[in-house]
Amino acid sequence: MKHVNTTDMYFQVINCEEVDELKQILNKYSPYYSNWRDYVNNVMLTNGLSYEKLGKKCGFSKNTIKGWVKNNCMPKSRENFIKFGMGLRYNLQEINFVLQRYGKYPRLYSKSLEDAICIYIISHYPKDESINPYDEYEKIKANFLNILKTKNKRKFLADSPNSTMDMEKKIIGFSNEKELVDFVRKNEVEYLNSYYKLIDYIEAYVKAENLGGSYHSLIENEKLDKGFEKMISNLKNWGEVPNRQRLMALGIKLNMSCLEINQLLWYANMEKLCPKDKIECIILYVLSNIDVANPTYQTNHMALVSAYSDNPHIEEQCKNLLVELTGLKTSEEIQEEVQYYIKDTLQSLDLEDDNYGILQLFMEENK
Repeated sequence: MKHVNTTDMYFQVINCEEVDELKQILNKYSPYYSNWRDYVNNVMLTNGLSYEKLGKKCGFSKNTIKGWVKNNCMPKSRENFIKFGMGLRYNLQEINFVLQRYGKYPRLYSKSLEDAICIYIISHYPKDESINPYDEYEKIKANFLNILKTKNKRKFLADSPNSTMDMEKKIIGFSNEKELVDFVRKNEVEYLNSYYKLIDYIEAYVKAENLGGSYHSLIENEKLDKGFEKMISNLKNWGEVPNRQRLMALGIKLNMSCLEINQLLWYANMEKLCPKDKIECIILYVLSNIDVANPTYQTNHMALVSAYSDNPHIEEQCKNLLVELTGLKTSEEIQEEVQYYIKDTLQSLDLEDDNYGILQLFMEENK
């Protein structure tokens, strides 16, 4: 089918008033909702690779590759998507595409230590084709972790003087590993505090939803999956960014609006909700309808979050989001939680394919 502009699809989705209209959009654009199985199969056909040869090239077993193609299984971590891309010697743009489109993970982020090393390796692949680039990445990463000792020395970090793209360009342009080492040493505080705005943003919402309580108490009170607590722990202590689907699920559990979830994704170095993804299309539809019907609830929510934020940047961002909502007509207070609407819409659509398990996040944990 011919190319369809994402913005056009976006406005079609947010202007839907009934689930039947959403069903028509999902059917109309079904060719866009591609999956990992099709992608890997195409890679094999294009490059003349068997399960065994592709596995050897990327550092996976023959059965792992076969599971991707035959059973539509997914790589189990962000690292495995990077390992796959490096094995095929993808450039930075190609690896970022695989990470974002199929893995639902953020693109490589130059202000994260591990990602900075990845960017360096991708830009300096070994000339010897027999050397696995991912093995080289692991060696350099071990050296750097010894240099920085730990990643949980979090400090309050004001806005960085270094832009993400400028840092990325510098890393790509380094001539050797020593230049990379010197650069990381010089920017040690920044690398020790990867994704600090994302952490502060989440914590402000946790306090707003839990009357100033901790993330742990919110998990206990709401009887949420313990995986959410581990997710935040890994983010705070090791700079490990959550899977996109799980991060969106957390935003919904914190009763975030469409604007607020897009801001959450932006802090995670991810793109905003995309209508070309089937599940995100559904979430976008539900949140947009709630935002229009209940602006008073959302404005009060953001005002409360702003009050609970200790980070002046987050407080300012909440105020900016409030400005975007100014002028909307008021209506009755929200009657049910956001999760109820998501669950109800998913049940109405009766989707059969759920490659990333997001339906379970909304359908099972809230019983």
